Amino acid sequence: MSHAEPSRSSRSRASRVGRGILVGLAVVSIVAQSVFLAAAGWAVANPRAVTDAVTVWQYDPTPAIAGYATRAVMSERGRFLFYASTPQVVEGDAFDSLCSRDQPDIGVLWCYTLADGRIYLFDITNPELQAFEVVVAAHEMLHAAWDRMSAAEQAALVEPLEAAFATVDPDDELIERIAAYEDADPSSRIPELYAIIGTELATLPETLDEHYSQFFDDRAAVVEQWREVKTLFLELEAELTRLSTELERLSLEITAEQSAATQAAAVLEADIAAFNARASRPGGYTSQSAFERDRQALIARQDALSASIDATNAKVATYNSLVEEFTALNEEAAALDKDLNINPQPLETSE
Repeated sequence: MSHAEPSRSSRSRASRVGRGILVGLAVVSIVAQSVFLAAAGWAVANPRAVTDAVTVWQYDPTPAIAGYATRAVMSERGRFLFYASTPQVVEGDAFDSLCSRDQPDIGVLWCYTLADGRIYLFDITNPELQAFEVVVAAHEMLHAAWDRMSAAEQAALVEPLEAAFATVDPDDELIERIAAYEDADPSSRIPELYAIIGTELATLPETLDEHYSQFFDDRAAVVEQWREVKTLFLELEAELTRLSTELERLSLEITAEQSAATQAAAVLEADIAAFNARASRPGGYTSQSAFERDRQALIARQDALSASIDATNAKVATYNSLVEEFTALNEEAAALDKDLNINPQPLETSE
């Protein structure tokens, strides 16, 4: 009898421990169920985020696509949105069927399709334009970010975006670019400002700087690559303008000098004929000194005219050399246009 009580006591403790485990499991089950229900409720309320997460999980970026995200120094959030848009590099005609507008002198290098939230990037093969690929990728990532904002979030960005755009030089090509976007679609102004300002403008209002920091660990990196691309085109344009101006100046000078030389040659020819006629007449010259004086004057005029013609011919040679340089540079510009998917509008021939 004395040994039976400890035995009952032991069973009693074992029983209490067992019930504790069951209660604990029940609590864990209830908590897990609550978490599941909360997650399910969040998923219902945020279907886009769920779709994005699944898309990114399944998406396998190519080395080129991953390289764009790295070189743009996208943040984890920026890279997520970029991959959630399943970016794809597409060549030539295939790209045009997805993105291009039928407008001459407009190069379409990317698009973000609102219908399915995809990013298509034109395959830029020119090594000089590699930095442009990075800017394009970052630009489209920001379109993906804009597409996921609420109307209230978008509205809150309008004022700082317009303030940043107001700081752009009136002669900057960006002014014309935004106007072109608006002409094609008036509602595109703010979304395009959002993507362009975030990738191209170095100095921004603090509100925008903080906002874009969600998507870039170092936004200055992508802005610097835009500056590199822009400098390439500005320098090319400046050199073409310089050559064009110089050619126009030389052309005017050559035309004027050739006209003056033609007139001077006609007058000299007449004066030489008169001199020869006078010299051949008996008594035309009463002294040798007068004859030599007039003769030397004509020779001096002839030498001066020859020197003037030689100088003009040198200008012609310079002009022809500059034409070759200008033509080569134009061909380089045309090649860059082609690399940027630009189809220049052909000039109309005059009848």
